[in-house]
Amino acid sequence: MRSIATNTLVAAFACLLAAAPACAEVLSQPTTVIELFTSQGCSSCPPANEYVTDLDASREDVLSLSYGVSYWDYLGWEDTFAHPKFMVRQRLYDKALNSGIYTPMLVVGGVIHAPKMTDRRIDGVLVPQKLSLVRRSGDLCIQSELPAGATLALVNYKPGIDKVDVESGENRDRTLTFANVVTDVTYHDWSGEMICGLDPKSALAVLAHDADTGAIIAAARLEP
Repeated sequence: MRSIATNTLVAAFACLLAAAPACAEVLSQPTTVIELFTSQGCSSCPPANEYVTDLDASREDVLSLSYGVSYWDYLGWEDTFAHPKFMVRQRLYDKALNSGIYTPMLVVGGVIHAPKMTDRRIDGVLVPQKLSLVRRSGDLCIQSELPAGATLALVNYKPGIDKVDVESGENRDRTLTFANVVTDVTYHDWSGEMICGLDPKSALAVLAHDADTGAIIAAARLEP
């Protein structure tokens, strides 16, 4: 570790009538969410990358997301997936969990963190509620019975596996593997009312965070 300072629920929804006002997408409602903050320039990160990659391949009930951070770019290799927004998200977890900032950092359900995890440990952290992504008059919308006050993280990612050939730095001459690489994250306050007008350019995960604790209390994902 490098320190710095349900089972699957897959629902296929369809309009019952051609004139129905809303028609939901086929989506996945994961029961476990694991987020990895990783760096291509971190020699300690490949085992965590591989663990998340294996999870993505073997567990449909788990949503795994990989965020690139640039803390170690000065060691000789610039992370090709990094974005300042992802470092901001990691700092939000630091504030909520008093975790410190480190890589690799695995966060499960927004409530536990560690440089490595086991299946048994992540299975103990389940998403307790549900939300859905639906179509209304052609718009993609977020719908849920969550009470007002939650914070929604809208996470765009590239589904599947990405491989990077690192040419310099601590991982020089290694090919690194990443699952579900995050490309963008934005936030919305949940008022209890449907949010429409979403226009994801890639796969989309919606994570609802408890406003006080930061815990993930509901989640859904939609992949093209």
